[in-house]
Amino acid sequence: MSLGALFPKNDTGAGQLVAAMNKAVNFANRYGVLVISAAGNDGVDLQHAGNLISVPAESGSGLAVSATGPVGFALGATNFDRPASYTNYGVSAIKVSAPGGDFALPGDALCTRPIKPSGSITRPCWVFDMVLSTSRGPATSVTSYSWAAGTSMAAPAAAAVAAIIKQRNPGISLGALQTSLQRSAIATDPKAFHGTGWVNALNACQQ
Repeated sequence: MSLGALFPKNDTGAGQLVAAMNKAVNFANRYGVLVISAAGNDGVDLQHAGNLISVPAESGSGLAVSATGPVGFALGATNFDRPASYTNYGVSAIKVSAPGGDFALPGDALCTRPIKPSGSITRPCWVFDMVLSTSRGPATSVTSYSWAAGTSMAAPAAAAVAAIIKQRNPGISLGALQTSLQRSAIATDPKAFHGTGWVNALNACQQ
């Protein structure tokens, strides 16, 4: 679920919304659906957020995913498991982290990168730290892509790894699926940003 809202628990109607989200996520889980949600892009420590709550990240028995992203990939950086500058975090909330991209590299210096099968692309260097993802385009387009960053990019990456595990183990229980997703992740610190670790598709395939 690449969506979410952060709001005070004592806002008008907040209690009803929180209860409804908890009920929906737990209902899905009861029927074998692992609900994976974006942690949110507010840079908030959800464990110590006081009156604030993020939904559906903190709803029911779902699984919240934080985002990671390099700073200066086009310049040679390889710190892909670095917590993204905007991601929500908190030991009580985050179960795993996944690539979400970032835009924290200062300045607008240009970088050029090769593209396959040939040619190159030139953009501000910070653009290459983001995720190149499919996106909504013209109705006639079948190849629409755009650069983006956020926990909304990270959650689908984690869901994809969970899908790999499910495909390899069709009869796996919901609890075992979540455990397998977390166990296959690469243990990374700090835990407040990564939970049990950074998701890894290869590890998931080899379990």
